Amino acid sequence: MRTAIPFFILSLFFSIYHVSAIDNGIVGFGISLYQDLCGQSCHDSLSSLYLNCTTFPEGDDMSLDMDMGMGGAGTTSDECYATNMPWLQTMAYCIQRNCNADGYSAEKQAKSFRTQAVAGASEPTFQDSLPATAPTAELSEDEMWLNVTSLVNRDTYYNTYGTLKEFARSEYIHTRYSMRDSQTTSRVVLYLVVIGICIGTGILAQTRSALPGFQKKLQTSTLWAKLQQYIFLPALFGSRRLEPLPGHIGYVPGRTLSIFIGIYVILNVILSSVSFRNFWPNTWFTSKQFEMCEYVGNRTGTLSLVNISIAILFAGRNNILIAVTGWSQTAFLTLHRWAARVATLQAVVHSIAYTLAYFEPGGSTGYAAEAAKAFYWWGIIATIALCLVIAFAILPLRIKFYEFFLITHIALVILALVGCWYHLVPHFGYVYGYQVWLYIAFAFWSADRLARLVRVADYNRLGRSTAIVEALPDCDIMQISVFPRVTRGFGPGQHSFLYFPGLGKFWESHPFSIAGWKRQGQSPPTASTSASLSDSIAKGEKGNDSGVASFATDLGSQPNSTTGKRQATLPRQNQIQDRASIQFLIRAHSGITSTLQRRLFSSPSRSSMEISVYTEGPYGGHRATLQQLFVADTVLCLVGGIGITNALGFIQEYTSANLQRGESSGKSRGIMKKTKRFILAWSAREMALIEHVKQNFLVQKDDVKGIEYSFWFTGPSNTAAQKLDSINDGSEKAESLTPRTTEAVTAGRMDIGTVIRSSLETGHQTTVLVCGPGSMADEATRQVVNCVKDGARVDLIEEAYAW
Repeated sequence: MRTAIPFFILSLFFSIYHVSAIDNGIVGFGISLYQDLCGQSCHDSLSSLYLNCTTFPEGDDMSLDMDMGMGGAGTTSDECYATNMPWLQTMAYCIQRNCNADGYSAEKQAKSFRTQAVAGASEPTFQDSLPATAPTAELSEDEMWLNVTSLVNRDTYYNTYGTLKEFARSEYIHTRYSMRDSQTTSRVVLYLVVIGICIGTGILAQTRSALPGFQKKLQTSTLWAKLQQYIFLPALFGSRRLEPLPGHIGYVPGRTLSIFIGIYVILNVILSSVSFRNFWPNTWFTSKQFEMCEYVGNRTGTLSLVNISIAILFAGRNNILIAVTGWSQTAFLTLHRWAARVATLQAVVHSIAYTLAYFEPGGSTGYAAEAAKAFYWWGIIATIALCLVIAFAILPLRIKFYEFFLITHIALVILALVGCWYHLVPHFGYVYGYQVWLYIAFAFWSADRLARLVRVADYNRLGRSTAIVEALPDCDIMQISVFPRVTRGFGPGQHSFLYFPGLGKFWESHPFSIAGWKRQGQSPPTASTSASLSDSIAKGEKGNDSGVASFATDLGSQPNSTTGKRQATLPRQNQIQDRASIQFLIRAHSGITSTLQRRLFSSPSRSSMEISVYTEGPYGGHRATLQQLFVADTVLCLVGGIGITNALGFIQEYTSANLQRGESSGKSRGIMKKTKRFILAWSAREMALIEHVKQNFLVQKDDVKGIEYSFWFTGPSNTAAQKLDSINDGSEKAESLTPRTTEAVTAGRMDIGTVIRSSLETGHQTTVLVCGPGSMADEATRQVVNCVKDGARVDLIEEAYAW
């Protein structure tokens, strides 16, 4: 399912794009402007002239001298053109004379005549319309009537030909990278470079994950160490990458991502600025400034549409490039924001260019006339909507008012796309293919939404998908056990989006890391040694010190006074243990998690409740993302706070693989095939969370070869000693009852540099896996870079989420 959905999206996109290109296309791909340039120029040079069969509105004085013109605009019908001999002969001779110079064959000239002179009619033919003798009289530039067979005015034809040719050249450049002629298949620059870099990165990532031997050689090479030291790992400057800048004004991407963004921005600046030129005298534009504004406006408008489609692709949860490249969704969301910023800036330049263009010939009166048209103010609406999308996407707003940001973000993007549609199609029709870029954007957006629905339908029991929500004592953390229809495809490093229809906002979904998974009837590695959270809560009601020491008490050692409570929780415990389930540990913030916590506290038990939950996932955990683990001898998992949720998946994977290895003559499975040592170093400010994870998710280290645990408690210093003494006393009592994870908890902050260096061994490959807040990830990165400088063989995987 995990591979089928991205390929489904890709096939859907190409199907929609193929249909759109056949029916409409874009300039340079499906649409070729003025393939019949000489014939078009002949037509445009003569089409403004009146014929003796031209009709005029009633009231015009037909007796006036033709040289004085007519009082009103005349209308020349196709039938008039097809029967008027001066028109037919003048057009036929113009096409023969000028298209011969362009290398047209007789057949192509005949086709041009049929298209341009008689509106596609089969008669009269090109040969029948050629004059018996060549005309000698040339029309004047200000001629209004065509009464006799004549030569097209040379200057008029030259100016028309040059105007059409330059406009077509400009339109081709807007959408195409290079071409030899109008039939040559060529490449769209932005998609070539952006998608090309992603695919190139993906090929390297997939090769490394598929060929561990190649990756091993790569990581031992001096060149790779230099690239890690100066390109792949460091921050752009300083040490901040995932930690917000002061004032939460934003993030500074890592050096590799910054280089990619820099290439992307510079490329857009270049493409928006080069290959402009004027043709003068011009039959369309009244000045060179007007012409240049038109070309700049068209270029930036087209590039803005291209970048909008790229931004929508990068924002998708089911973006196939995530699986191909191994880049995290956080990285692609960063690229999404930059693509949107570039698209918005280009839309603003487009609007300014056309404002100047409409002011140029007619001043404010001319501008007012254009601005009154529907297509123009729809364009203004689209530009304003894009600007508001950027304004409302600032980091402080995303952090404090995420639901508001999300709703306004989607609504404004939809408004911008609708505005673009009504700005383009009613005005230009399908002539230039601008609407195809909107088709692509619609395809990316709808395919991602459809894939989300497919995931929800596949993994959930529609109408009866439930979960058990339980509160951890003395902290703002909840455990959610979801019971999906199937649990295939779940693994370490993954997350799922959860929907809580019972909380009133059925459309909202939020991402949460998967702490553990279990198939139906399967016992997790900790099943024989861990008590349920419900039991822990029941014991905590006795009044133990902050509900912490009770976690160390074995299920069978409960006093008789709590037997009733214990028996009340056993059905729920059995329900969790017997069914396929996925576990999440969630910290209550604002928004949906705060609503969920309030609902839990208002439930009858105030500590546990059943609620309707739908899961959409799993996402992440791709081979390309975790490729460093395939060859790691040692895995060091640095965890901060609730980041343990993500780390627990890797611990479960290592534990399962290690147990399996013991049962199958040394054959290991999973992503850590070479790993002989797994170290968990976890720092948290809630002792209740530490103890809950120790007792419910971690296996006794003596049961699994090579696993090590270290814990740091960073809570208030005045309570740290009391809590630690309570835990250590409880651990000593529990040790005589059942084997538990009883490692000591250290008060104070973890020294990340010391922990990393203590995990390094000469000749061994170490992979540092960081699951924590941005400041921890940035410090770990800095320390890893220092270790690489010192010659250590160490790599880094960041499992961190940035807003």
